[in-house]
Amino acid sequence: MTERQRRLLNLLARAYIETGRPVPSKWLAEQLGVSPATVRYDLADLETAGLVEKPHASAGRVPTRRGFRQYALAQLPPKPLPPETLNRLARVLARSGSNWPQLVAQMAARLSGYPAVVRLSPPQPARVLEVHLSDLGGGRLLAVAVLEGGRLLEGIVSFDLAAEEGFLEQAERWLHGPYPLAELSERPAPSPQLAQLARQLVEAFGAPRSERYVEGLGAMLDEPEARDPEFLRRTLDLLDSLPDTPVIPAGGLDVRVGDVEGISLVQAGFRRVGRSGELTVIGPLRMHYREALSVAHSLSHALEGN
Repeated sequence: MTERQRRLLNLLARAYIETGRPVPSKWLAEQLGVSPATVRYDLADLETAGLVEKPHASAGRVPTRRGFRQYALAQLPPKPLPPETLNRLARVLARSGSNWPQLVAQMAARLSGYPAVVRLSPPQPARVLEVHLSDLGGGRLLAVAVLEGGRLLEGIVSFDLAAEEGFLEQAERWLHGPYPLAELSERPAPSPQLAQLARQLVEAFGAPRSERYVEGLGAMLDEPEARDPEFLRRTLDLLDSLPDTPVIPAGGLDVRVGDVEGISLVQAGFRRVGRSGELTVIGPLRMHYREALSVAHSLSHALEGN
Protein backbone atom coordinates (compact mmCIF):
# COMPACT_ATOMS: atom_id res chain seq x y z
CA MET A 1 0.00 0.00 0.00
CA THR A 2 1.38 3.42 -0.98
CA GLU A 3 1.32 6.40 1.36
CA ARG A 4 -1.42 8.00 -0.76
CA GLN A 5 -3.51 4.84 -0.57
CA ARG A 6 -3.03 4.77 3.20
CA ARG A 7 -4.28 8.34 3.44
CA LEU A 8 -7.17 7.46 1.13
CA LEU A 9 -8.19 4.49 3.29
CA ASN A 10 -8.03 6.55 6.49
CA LEU A 11 -10.08 9.36 4.92
CA LEU A 12 -12.66 6.90 3.60
CA ALA A 13 -12.92 5.14 6.97
CA ARG A 14 -13.36 8.39 8.91
CA ALA A 15 -16.05 9.60 6.50
CA TYR A 16 -17.95 6.31 6.67
CA ILE A 17 -17.72 6.24 10.47
CA GLU A 18 -19.22 9.74 10.62
CA THR A 19 -21.98 9.31 8.04
CA GLY A 20 -22.71 5.60 7.83
CA ARG A 21 -23.03 5.99 4.06
CA PRO A 22 -20.78 4.77 1.22
CA VAL A 23 -18.17 7.40 0.35
CA PRO A 24 -18.11 8.69 -3.29
CA SER A 25 -14.79 8.71 -5.12
CA LYS A 26 -15.41 12.28 -6.31
CA TRP A 27 -15.54 13.54 -2.72
CA LEU A 28 -12.40 11.61 -1.85
CA ALA A 29 -10.58 13.13 -4.83
CA GLU A 30 -11.57 16.64 -3.73
CA GLN A 31 -10.37 16.05 -0.17
CA LEU A 32 -7.03 14.63 -1.30
CA GLY A 33 -6.48 17.19 -4.07
CA VAL A 34 -5.97 14.55 -6.78
CA SER A 35 -7.89 13.61 -9.91
CA PRO A 36 -10.95 11.35 -9.74
CA ALA A 37 -9.14 8.91 -12.05
CA THR A 38 -6.25 8.62 -9.58
CA VAL A 39 -8.67 7.89 -6.73
CA ARG A 40 -10.49 5.28 -8.80
CA TYR A 41 -7.21 3.48 -9.55
CA ASP A 42 -6.21 3.56 -5.87
CA LEU A 43 -9.65 2.34 -4.78
CA ALA A 44 -9.37 -0.55 -7.23
CA ASP A 45 -6.05 -1.54 -5.62
CA LEU A 46 -7.60 -1.29 -2.13
CA GLU A 47 -10.50 -3.47 -3.27
CA THR A 48 -8.08 -6.05 -4.63
CA ALA A 49 -6.31 -6.02 -1.25
CA GLY A 50 -9.64 -6.66 0.51
CA LEU A 51 -9.62 -3.33 2.36
CA VAL A 52 -12.64 -1.64 0.77
CA GLU A 53 -15.73 -2.79 -1.07
CA LYS A 54 -18.53 -1.38 -3.18
CA PRO A 55 -21.89 -2.36 -1.66
CA HIS A 56 -23.91 -1.36 -4.78
CA ALA A 57 -23.08 -0.87 -8.42
CA SER A 58 -23.58 2.90 -8.35
CA ALA A 59 -22.58 3.57 -4.73
CA GLY A 60 -19.33 4.72 -3.20
CA ARG A 61 -16.99 2.54 -1.17
CA VAL A 62 -17.02 1.35 2.43
CA PRO A 63 -14.23 -0.25 4.48
CA THR A 64 -14.23 -4.00 4.95
CA ARG A 65 -13.49 -5.58 8.30
CA ARG A 66 -9.85 -5.77 7.25
CA GLY A 67 -9.94 -2.12 6.20
CA PHE A 68 -11.38 -1.07 9.55
CA ARG A 69 -8.66 -3.00 11.33
CA GLN A 70 -6.00 -1.25 9.24
CA TYR A 71 -7.60 2.09 10.12
CA ALA A 72 -7.83 1.23 13.83
CA LEU A 73 -4.18 0.19 14.03
CA ALA A 74 -3.23 3.47 12.35
CA GLN A 75 -4.60 5.28 15.43
CA LEU A 76 -1.89 3.74 17.65
CA PRO A 77 -0.40 5.02 19.82
CA PRO A 78 -3.54 6.91 20.85
CA LYS A 79 -3.55 10.56 21.76
CA PRO A 80 -4.29 11.24 25.44
CA LEU A 81 -7.44 13.04 26.43
CA PRO A 82 -7.16 16.83 26.92
CA PRO A 83 -5.30 17.89 30.09
CA GLU A 84 -8.41 19.42 31.68
CA THR A 85 -10.27 16.13 31.20
CA LEU A 86 -7.36 14.15 32.65
CA ASN A 87 -7.21 16.43 35.67
CA ARG A 88 -10.94 16.01 36.25
CA LEU A 89 -10.60 12.22 36.00
CA ALA A 90 -7.77 12.27 38.53
CA ARG A 91 -9.85 14.28 40.99
CA VAL A 92 -12.82 11.94 40.62
CA LEU A 93 -10.67 8.84 41.12
CA ALA A 94 -8.92 10.36 44.16
CA ARG A 95 -12.20 10.65 46.06
CA SER A 96 -13.99 7.61 44.62
CA GLY A 97 -13.08 5.19 47.43
CA SER A 98 -14.28 1.64 46.82
CA ASN A 99 -16.69 2.83 44.10
CA TRP A 100 -13.90 3.47 41.60
CA PRO A 101 -14.62 0.48 39.28
CA GLN A 102 -18.21 1.54 38.64
CA LEU A 103 -17.18 5.18 38.24
CA VAL A 104 -14.52 4.21 35.68
CA ALA A 105 -17.10 2.27 33.67
CA GLN A 106 -19.45 5.26 33.79
CA MET A 107 -16.72 7.68 32.72
CA ALA A 108 -15.60 5.43 29.87
CA ALA A 109 -19.16 5.08 28.57
CA ARG A 110 -19.81 8.82 28.83
CA LEU A 111 -16.55 9.87 27.17
CA SER A 112 -16.61 7.29 24.37
CA GLY A 113 -20.35 7.18 23.70
CA TYR A 114 -20.27 3.37 23.78
CA PRO A 115 -20.96 0.65 26.35
CA ALA A 116 -18.04 0.07 28.71
CA VAL A 117 -17.11 -2.89 30.89
CA VAL A 118 -14.63 -2.94 33.77
CA ARG A 119 -13.47 -6.37 34.91
CA LEU A 120 -11.32 -7.04 37.96
CA SER A 121 -9.43 -10.15 38.97
CA PRO A 122 -10.19 -11.65 42.39
CA PRO A 123 -8.47 -9.77 45.23
CA GLN A 124 -5.22 -11.10 46.63
CA PRO A 125 -5.72 -13.85 49.22
CA ALA A 126 -6.76 -12.14 52.44
CA ARG A 127 -5.14 -12.75 55.84
CA VAL A 128 -7.36 -13.28 58.85
CA LEU A 129 -6.57 -11.30 62.00
CA GLU A 130 -9.37 -12.67 64.18
CA VAL A 131 -12.79 -14.31 64.00
CA HIS A 132 -15.75 -13.44 66.23
CA LEU A 133 -18.45 -16.06 66.80
CA SER A 134 -22.00 -15.46 68.10
CA ASP A 135 -24.63 -18.06 68.93
CA LEU A 136 -27.84 -17.28 67.01
CA GLY A 137 -29.69 -20.23 68.51
CA GLY A 138 -31.21 -23.09 66.64
CA GLY A 139 -27.82 -24.60 65.90
CA ARG A 140 -26.54 -21.56 63.97
CA LEU A 141 -23.46 -19.39 64.46
CA LEU A 142 -22.76 -15.91 63.10
CA ALA A 143 -19.09 -15.65 62.15
CA VAL A 144 -17.36 -12.31 61.45
CA ALA A 145 -13.77 -12.41 60.18
CA VAL A 146 -11.60 -9.31 60.51
CA LEU A 147 -9.09 -9.20 57.65
CA GLU A 148 -5.92 -7.19 57.15
CA GLY A 149 -6.81 -3.74 55.90
CA GLY A 150 -9.98 -3.61 58.00
CA ARG A 151 -12.20 -5.59 55.62
CA LEU A 152 -14.89 -7.78 57.21
CA LEU A 153 -16.41 -11.05 56.07
CA GLU A 154 -19.64 -12.43 57.49
CA GLY A 155 -21.15 -15.87 57.28
CA ILE A 156 -23.62 -18.13 59.04
CA VAL A 157 -22.74 -21.75 59.78
CA SER A 158 -24.73 -24.61 61.23
CA PHE A 159 -23.12 -25.93 64.41
CA ASP A 160 -24.59 -27.69 67.46
CA LEU A 161 -23.30 -26.17 70.69
CA ALA A 162 -25.48 -28.25 73.02
CA ALA A 163 -22.61 -30.27 74.52
CA GLU A 164 -19.81 -27.79 73.86
CA GLU A 165 -19.65 -25.44 76.85
CA GLY A 166 -16.95 -22.83 76.37
CA PHE A 167 -16.50 -23.87 72.75
CA LEU A 168 -16.91 -20.39 71.28
CA GLU A 169 -14.14 -18.92 73.45
CA GLN A 170 -11.86 -21.84 72.62
CA ALA A 171 -12.66 -21.50 68.89
CA GLU A 172 -11.98 -17.74 68.83
CA ARG A 173 -8.59 -18.26 70.52
CA TRP A 174 -7.68 -20.92 67.96
CA LEU A 175 -8.95 -18.80 65.04
CA HIS A 176 -6.79 -15.82 66.07
CA GLY A 177 -4.41 -14.85 63.25
CA PRO A 178 -2.75 -13.74 61.21
CA TYR A 179 -2.98 -16.50 58.58
CA PRO A 180 -4.25 -16.72 54.96
CA LEU A 181 -8.01 -17.20 54.76
CA ALA A 182 -7.54 -19.88 52.11
CA GLU A 183 -5.50 -21.95 54.59
CA LEU A 184 -8.03 -21.82 57.42
CA SER A 185 -9.38 -25.32 56.80
CA GLU A 186 -5.83 -26.71 56.56
CA ARG A 187 -4.63 -25.46 59.96
CA PRO A 188 -3.97 -28.26 62.47
CA ALA A 189 -7.01 -28.32 64.77
CA PRO A 190 -6.87 -29.49 68.40
CA SER A 191 -10.22 -31.24 68.05
CA PRO A 192 -12.49 -32.72 65.33
CA GLN A 193 -15.14 -30.10 66.20
CA LEU A 194 -12.77 -27.23 65.46
CA ALA A 195 -11.65 -28.87 62.22
CA GLN A 196 -15.31 -29.18 61.19
CA LEU A 197 -15.97 -25.53 62.10
CA ALA A 198 -12.96 -24.38 60.07
CA ARG A 199 -14.23 -26.17 56.95
CA GLN A 200 -17.67 -24.62 57.38
CA LEU A 201 -16.20 -21.15 57.88
CA VAL A 202 -14.21 -21.34 54.63
CA GLU A 203 -17.39 -22.32 52.79
CA ALA A 204 -19.47 -19.61 54.50
CA PHE A 205 -16.98 -16.81 53.81
CA GLY A 206 -16.60 -17.89 50.19
CA ALA A 207 -13.64 -17.67 47.84
CA PRO A 208 -12.57 -14.29 46.43
CA ARG A 209 -14.44 -13.57 43.21
CA SER A 210 -13.79 -11.51 40.12
CA GLU A 211 -15.94 -8.43 39.56
CA ARG A 212 -17.65 -6.91 36.53
CA TYR A 213 -19.24 -3.49 36.01
CA VAL A 214 -21.20 -2.61 32.85
CA GLU A 215 -22.35 0.89 31.92
CA GLY A 216 -23.84 2.61 28.89
CA LEU A 217 -25.62 -0.30 27.22
CA GLY A 218 -28.35 2.07 26.07
CA ALA A 219 -25.82 3.89 23.90
CA MET A 220 -25.76 0.88 21.57
CA LEU A 221 -29.45 1.40 20.87
CA ASP A 222 -28.63 4.77 19.30
CA GLU A 223 -26.43 3.18 16.66
CA PRO A 224 -28.02 2.58 13.21
CA GLU A 225 -26.82 -1.03 13.45
CA ALA A 226 -29.21 -1.53 16.39
CA ARG A 227 -32.14 -1.66 13.97
CA ASP A 228 -30.97 -5.20 13.27
CA PRO A 229 -32.11 -7.49 16.13
CA GLU A 230 -29.26 -9.87 15.32
CA PHE A 231 -26.73 -7.12 16.01
CA LEU A 232 -28.23 -6.55 19.46
CA ARG A 233 -28.31 -10.28 20.16
CA ARG A 234 -24.64 -10.63 19.21
CA THR A 235 -23.78 -7.67 21.46
CA LEU A 236 -25.51 -9.22 24.47
CA ASP A 237 -23.97 -12.62 23.72
CA LEU A 238 -20.55 -10.97 23.58
CA LEU A 239 -21.07 -9.38 26.99
CA ASP A 240 -21.97 -12.78 28.43
CA SER A 241 -18.96 -14.44 26.83
CA LEU A 242 -16.29 -12.03 28.12
CA PRO A 243 -13.89 -13.91 30.41
CA ASP A 244 -14.42 -13.46 34.14
CA THR A 245 -10.86 -12.28 34.63
CA PRO A 246 -8.83 -9.75 32.60
CA VAL A 247 -6.69 -10.99 29.70
CA ILE A 248 -4.91 -7.75 28.70
CA PRO A 249 -1.81 -7.15 30.87
CA ALA A 250 -1.39 -3.89 32.77
CA GLY A 251 -0.33 -1.14 30.37
CA GLY A 252 -1.47 -3.17 27.36
CA LEU A 253 -3.87 -1.95 24.68
CA ASP A 254 -5.69 -4.08 22.11
CA VAL A 255 -8.21 -3.60 19.30
CA ARG A 256 -10.40 -6.49 18.21
CA VAL A 257 -12.17 -5.59 14.98
CA GLY A 258 -15.07 -7.78 13.94
CA ASP A 259 -14.03 -10.94 15.79
CA VAL A 260 -17.76 -11.07 16.50
CA GLU A 261 -19.63 -10.10 13.33
CA GLY A 262 -20.28 -6.37 13.18
CA ILE A 263 -18.77 -5.60 16.61
CA SER A 264 -15.41 -4.18 17.70
CA LEU A 265 -13.68 -3.98 21.08
CA VAL A 266 -11.06 -1.60 22.43
CA GLN A 267 -9.41 -3.02 25.55
CA ALA A 268 -6.86 -1.61 27.99
CA GLY A 269 -5.25 -3.41 30.93
CA PHE A 270 -4.34 -1.80 34.24
CA ARG A 271 -3.36 -2.64 37.80
CA ARG A 272 -4.81 -0.88 40.83
CA VAL A 273 -4.75 -1.59 44.58
CA GLY A 274 -3.05 -4.91 43.97
CA ARG A 275 -5.60 -6.18 41.43
CA SER A 276 -5.33 -6.55 37.68
CA GLY A 277 -8.17 -5.08 35.67
CA GLU A 278 -9.37 -4.51 32.15
CA LEU A 279 -11.44 -1.74 30.58
CA THR A 280 -13.38 -2.73 27.45
CA VAL A 281 -15.24 -0.33 25.16
CA ILE A 282 -17.75 -2.04 22.84
CA GLY A 283 -19.01 -0.57 19.58
CA PRO A 284 -20.09 -1.42 16.06
CA LEU A 285 -17.60 -2.15 13.29
CA ARG A 286 -18.19 1.48 12.29
CA MET A 287 -16.67 2.56 15.60
CA HIS A 288 -14.97 5.86 16.46
CA TYR A 289 -11.70 4.01 17.05
CA ARG A 290 -9.59 7.12 17.57
CA GLU A 291 -11.80 8.39 20.41
CA ALA A 292 -12.37 4.97 21.98
CA LEU A 293 -8.63 4.23 22.04
CA SER A 294 -7.92 7.62 23.58
CA VAL A 295 -10.50 7.06 26.33
CA ALA A 296 -9.36 3.52 27.16
CA HIS A 297 -5.67 4.43 27.11
CA SER A 298 -6.09 7.59 29.22
CA LEU A 299 -8.36 5.98 31.82
CA SER A 300 -6.09 2.96 32.26
CA HIS A 301 -3.10 5.26 32.83
CA ALA A 302 -5.11 7.40 35.26
CA LEU A 303 -5.94 4.25 37.24
CA GLU A 304 -2.29 3.27 37.42
CA GLY A 305 -1.41 6.71 38.74
CA ASN A 306 -3.97 6.80 41.58
